[in-house]
Amino acid sequence: MILSGSAVLITGGRRVGGDLARLLAGRGARLAMTYRTSEETIRRTLQECKDRGAADVLAVAADLADPAQAERAVGEVLARFGRIDALVNMASVYERTPFRDLTPEHLERMLATNLIAPYYAAVAVGKAMLDQEPIAGGSGLSGKIVQVGDWSTARPRRGQLPYITAKGGLTTMTLALAKELAPRVAVNLVQPGTIEPPPELDESERRAIARATPLGRIGTAQDVNGLILYLLEGTDFATGGCYRVDGGRFLGVDDEPT
Repeated sequence: MILSGSAVLITGGRRVGGDLARLLAGRGARLAMTYRTSEETIRRTLQECKDRGAADVLAVAADLADPAQAERAVGEVLARFGRIDALVNMASVYERTPFRDLTPEHLERMLATNLIAPYYAAVAVGKAMLDQEPIAGGSGLSGKIVQVGDWSTARPRRGQLPYITAKGGLTTMTLALAKELAPRVAVNLVQPGTIEPPPELDESERRAIARATPLGRIGTAQDVNGLILYLLEGTDFATGGCYRVDGGRFLGVDDEPT
């Protein structure tokens, strides 16, 4: 896939997604980003993208967990760019909750952002991709979808039941969507480890994460986005893949508590 001139939709983008947008801008892509509450951050990111060479930019307000808003958001991108060559579903919310404190709202909140929103976005975009001409340099593909999940769905930890449930559903949805959209659209999942942890984590927690990672450090946005870029422009022969980029965290370490 040739990214120059391509139309890419990124859902979310306050942190890692913003870095991806800037990388795509440097390749001359046309960029749309959705937001629900972070309008100022997304608009600032898109202005940076324009300064870095993005062919065109578009900010779209939408709660993608609402199917009508998801369809309207995709419609706005299509109206502006004429097509969508790639969708990167990055919007995510992480929450730890002790089991005894769980309420229905915890599950509803995690499902809305981590599964329902990417589902509606992917379905709306997938339908549009099936009806459009092949992407440039895409070996006959008419689009690509990359979802961002979590490595720990295959090795769950305590205190994350609603989050893991939602992200596990995203994994299954990615596999099913890859089958539904083949051979026209490639669909893959990236499963990061801890990437640029939130500022509320203290130094001892950061050190503990690094110790639990065989490669001995916390990941960066570049670690994740390098893989996403490869799936977008480096290969047109990958679909239904789930790719961990977690520094080996899935493997555990010899002295990790059980």
